[in-house]
Amino acid sequence: MSPKNLLLTLLTIASNFDFIEAFQSPSPISKLDLTSSHHADSSEKAAIIEEMGSALQRREFIKQSLVAVNSVLALSSLPSFADTIAETQKPSTTYVSPPNQKYSYKYTVTPPPSFTSSNKPLKTHLDEINFSDPDVRGYTLGITVDPVRIKSIREFGSPEEVAARVVTAEINRDGVFEVTLAKDPVENTNGCYDIEYISSGKRGVKRFVTRIYIQDGFLYVLTAKSKNDEYNEDREKEVLASVKSFRPL
Repeated sequence: MSPKNLLLTLLTIASNFDFIEAFQSPSPISKLDLTSSHHADSSEKAAIIEEMGSALQRREFIKQSLVAVNSVLALSSLPSFADTIAETQKPSTTYVSPPNQKYSYKYTVTPPPSFTSSNKPLKTHLDEINFSDPDVRGYTLGITVDPVRIKSIREFGSPEEVAARVVTAEINRDGVFEVTLAKDPVENTNGCYDIEYISSGKRGVKRFVTRIYIQDGFLYVLTAKSKNDEYNEDREKEVLASVKSFRPL
C-alpha cells in the first residue's frame, strides 16, 4: 500500500472512532468535574469514567496511527537499496590521450570506475598520467610515453630479458630490499609484454602489473600498483581489466 493510501485508510478508521469529537468536544474529565459539582450519583460517574476511558483509547489509537504514517512517509522518501548500489557502482570511463602538436602518439585505457586522473607537477617523460582511487591509499595506475629509436619491443629483448631490466630498475630504487617476479613474463598476442612483480621495501610490500608496447617509434608503459596484502581476487580482476584495455591508437 502506498503512503498516500495508508494515510487515507487511517484517517477513515479514525473518523469511525469519532475523531472530530475526540478533539473538539469537552473532555470526559470536564464532564466529570461538572457532574461532581452537581452531586452526580455513582451510576452517572461510572458512565462518565467509562466514556473517559474510551476517549483516551481513541486518542491513543489516533496518536499511534499518525506516528505510523509519519514513519512510512519518511521511509518512502529514502532511496532504495538498489538505487544506492546503482549510484556507488559508477560505470568505467575510457580515457583517450589528448593530441600532441609536436608528437603523434595516442593511446587509450579504461581505469577502474572509482579512479580519477591527475598529472604530475614535474614530468620526467614525454607524456605521463596517473589514475588513483581517492579513498584507497596505494592503489594507482600510471601511464608513460617516451620516444624510442627501435621499431619493435622484440628489438628491446625477450619477455624474460625485459622483465630482468624492470626488476633491476626497481631494486635500484631507494628503500627497496627485494624484488621478485609474481608470474612468468609473457608476450601478448597484440605484441606487448606483460610483467608482474612484487617489491618489498621500507614502505611495505607492493604488487606491480606492467604492460609494455613499442609502436611507431614510441614506448608505451602502463603500471598498476597495489598493496600486496590487498591484492585479492576482486582487485586482480579489476587491475587486469584495465591492463587489457590499454593500447596505442
